[in-house]
Amino acid sequence: MHGELRARNGHAAYTAAKSGDAEAARALADDLLSADETQRLGYFLGGRQPILVAVTADEVTGYNAIPDAMAQVLGACLGLEAEYGSIVQANKVGHTKADGWHRLVTPAEFAGVVVPGASYFLVDDHVGFGGTLANLRGFIEHWGGNVIGMTALTETRAARRISVHLQTLDMLYARHGSEPEEFWHRRLGHGLHCLTDVEAGYLCRVGSVAAIKDRMAQATEQARGRGLSAAGDTLEAAVSGSG
Repeated sequence: MHGELRARNGHAAYTAAKSGDAEAARALADDLLSADETQRLGYFLGGRQPILVAVTADEVTGYNAIPDAMAQVLGACLGLEAEYGSIVQANKVGHTKADGWHRLVTPAEFAGVVVPGASYFLVDDHVGFGGTLANLRGFIEHWGGNVIGMTALTETRAARRISVHLQTLDMLYARHGSEPEEFWHRRLGHGLHCLTDVEAGYLCRVGSVAAIKDRMAQATEQARGRGLSAAGDTLEAAVSGSG
């Protein structure tokens, strides 16, 4: 993590950078990427040469140019290759300033070419629930790449702890039993172990499984009303087609 959320949001170039202005994004990255954290990243890599992959998100306001600019700066500082265009986000999710339910029903999906056996390092401007970075890692590793780390400019709610913790899963099962696991498999095609720690903790704070399903359904309808695909649409289409 490189900085504070208020510094990013208050930066003069932020709005333009978030809307696709490459020069504004580069100015923001130059100003806000931490020299100390970049040096620490170099120590972590220890001579390894992963490919930098920036999250290429198409936001409601336009293409978010900040991750690409961060990758350019980090690549220049650390002597790493930054990959442009080979791996891209394939759907529009509208996560900026969205609540947790919207994020859960509109997971980021990715497409592109992964080099089997290659090492990758992921770059994003912000991590809130962690789902986008987790999904990008899943895409790369599914196709034979190896994600060795991630970096983001800012975070909320200690979101840098992306992998779900055993204690959080235990709490989720103790509160809601096995029904959410079955629901997640039907609706999203995977189990609760694929959630991030923030996502799982979010579900722990809901009073009942019925309330979880109700809020997911409401968020799904709202997302579709905005022209966005919701989690499970592909699965539902496949089931309908097979019928």
